[in-house]
Amino acid sequence: MDIARSFSDFVPGQIVEFQYYWIWHQGILTKVNPARSTITVIHYGTAHIFATRTIVEEEFVVNPMNQDIYISRADPQYSYTPDEVIRRARDRLGEKNWRPGNRSRDFCRNCFFK
Repeated sequence: MDIARSFSDFVPGQIVEFQYYWIWHQGILTKVNPARSTITVIHYGTAHIFATRTIVEEEFVVNPMNQDIYISRADPQYSYTPDEVIRRARDRLGEKNWRPGNRSRDFCRNCFFK
């Protein structure tokens, strides 16, 4: 994974890794809005750290110049197209199957890699 240093580094359909409740966390990037300094991500979200995790699409205010946000880059031979990655992620919105063997990283890999 590479570190994003500007909004131009973000491409919808990528896996992004960022701090969420002070823990490194992964999601599928769906939208980038440099004018509002936001990215929208599908991930296993929660209302608080001890709540049930549910796959949600959520907007985050970010500053790639001041915070580390990692982005995935993969050979297209091994990954789905960005539109297919986003479709696969959106198909799982509302899912509540988080467990140690099915975390955000697993969700992202399932959506991203063939």
